[in-house]
Amino acid sequence: MSNLLQRLLLFFVGVPAIFAVVWLLPGAHHAATVALVLAFCAGSGLELGRLFVQKGIRVRPALSGALAVAVPLLFYAATFAGPASFGSAGLVGLGLALLAVLVLLPFGLARKEDLAEALPRAAAYGFILVYPGLLSGFVVLIAAEPPRATEAILAFALATFGNDSLAWLVGSTLGKRRGLVAVSPNKSLAGFVGGFAGSLGGLFLARLAFPASFPAPLPALIPMALAVGAATILGDLFESALKRSAGAKDSGSVVPGRGGFLDSFDSLLFAAPLFYAFALALGLFR
Repeated sequence: MSNLLQRLLLFFVGVPAIFAVVWLLPGAHHAATVALVLAFCAGSGLELGRLFVQKGIRVRPALSGALAVAVPLLFYAATFAGPASFGSAGLVGLGLALLAVLVLLPFGLARKEDLAEALPRAAAYGFILVYPGLLSGFVVLIAAEPPRATEAILAFALATFGNDSLAWLVGSTLGKRRGLVAVSPNKSLAGFVGGFAGSLGGLFLARLAFPASFPAPLPALIPMALAVGAATILGDLFESALKRSAGAKDSGSVVPGRGGFLDSFDSLLFAAPLFYAFALALGLFR
């Protein structure tokens, strides 16, 4: 099956399936959606661990996957305690996970020759705690924070999936000015413009679909769409830089037409904190 057919299948089957899970299974602070996020987060951590190994930094991929879900899992638990717990839970979780890395690291250096790897290995584990770990915590908060979490996660999905889908469609059909960024030479100016249009269109659609949950005036959606759109694009470029550094084309092969978990999750990681910040500032989904 060609890459084009795989992407179309994912769009017309996978995306509606995700929307159905969000809409039909809101129980326990959207536990089903959060479980899906955590699965992608764990898979992203595993794949990132393998990229570090390809780069010559001998981390344990299984431990990388476990560290990746530590903070978002604590974020989810904090949603049951109340909004005031979110920030403190995230900081506590990040601190405890970092402490665990620092405490356990010496036990992974069995030989004297391994001491040379202490610094890059500690840096790699710490990086995984933040990316995808801490950043995915904001995806969890969007999905799990009551009272209008269903509308929030659907609006976030429309803004980010709309960006990715329209950027790919416009870039592949109209994109002529390519090679704008070294980390992803196939990206085009038309694709970037299409991505911003996709984010703006997604937020406008969310406002039309959920007017009670999305009371922001129309002009306020423009800076929100620009910020979320830019973060979505930068998230994709950032992950591309990581893969190129490790000499890999994709982070994995489990998602048809997309590559790996991290290939499918990268844009959401950068966009989630900005979407969440704008939602708080504009009083959305309350």
